[in-house]
Amino acid sequence: MKDRFIISTTERIENGIIRQYIDVICSNIVVGTNIFSDFAASFSDFFGGKSESYRRKLEYIYNEASKDLKNKAIRIGANAIIGFKVDFDEISGKDKSMFMVSVSGTACKIEYSLDYDNNIKTNTVSQSDLDKEIKKRFIQKQLQNKEQIKEDWVQFLIENPQKEIIKELVDLYIRNKLGLYIKEAEMIENVLGTYSKSLMVPLLYELYIEVDRKDLLISLIKKCNLFDATSILKVCSQNIHEGIKFLPIKSDYYDANEVNLMNKICDFYSNLPDTGKIEKVKSGVFSKKEEDKFICEHGHKNPVDKRFCESCSVDIKGIHINEAKLIDEFKEKVEILNKMLK
Repeated sequence: MKDRFIISTTERIENGIIRQYIDVICSNIVVGTNIFSDFAASFSDFFGGKSESYRRKLEYIYNEASKDLKNKAIRIGANAIIGFKVDFDEISGKDKSMFMVSVSGTACKIEYSLDYDNNIKTNTVSQSDLDKEIKKRFIQKQLQNKEQIKEDWVQFLIENPQKEIIKELVDLYIRNKLGLYIKEAEMIENVLGTYSKSLMVPLLYELYIEVDRKDLLISLIKKCNLFDATSILKVCSQNIHEGIKFLPIKSDYYDANEVNLMNKICDFYSNLPDTGKIEKVKSGVFSKKEEDKFICEHGHKNPVDKRFCESCSVDIKGIHINEAKLIDEFKEKVEILNKMLK
């Protein structure tokens, strides 16, 4: 039951406790159509929504909007939507018509009672559930055999997240990027971009230690907005320069606990030990006069008022000018978040 996603028009789920209200989300889908494509239907049938073509279009855009809403909820870590609402509109003019459906609800995290699975078990299995399980296993085997992702798998994988294949998808993503298979790499981005943060973060940050092309994995983490302060603090403590690469990554949302950890990242980089030094050196070969110089970790001498070495562009803490820019931008973002969450 933990993998099932519930959408309810009510404000509660039977046998479930709402542990966290995440956000109110909405989705709008617009589809254009030609009124006279349904000319065979009478005016009363058409405007009453009774014609077969009309019903099919309404059902199509309803399903598309619902899928989009569900994907948004999954993306921010929800396993349910409550207070689900639907609103249909038709906009007509100059022999043309557009259908629009708006869906909305509250994304939340539900914890189910221990006996919930027992309450919903039946002695039957629907053909659709069986087909779904067969397809899941087929795709899993194909990816394990290093087969290329197929276009008709994408929507299925979005609607049916599988933790077991994330590593295979990441490996395939890196191979596609290296082989310049751009379309296939984008398909994987679209799939993994809808998976929940709680599912993705532990796996991707762990894989970062293992993979050779760390730049490509960071690129994927950025595209999926998988900023995680806990994981980044761990990377920083192991390698300060590697940790800086994660600072521009965004998150879909920030809570107070996350911001507290982001403050710790700021403190970490503010309190780095000096790798360079300020030292008195002779101002010239024949001069006895000494003056202060900033000497970087590589031994280059600079005017003391220079923040960055004129030869190698590192500061007194060994941070490159480009890295310092990322740190400063991160600190500014954290400062803003601190004010917003007061």
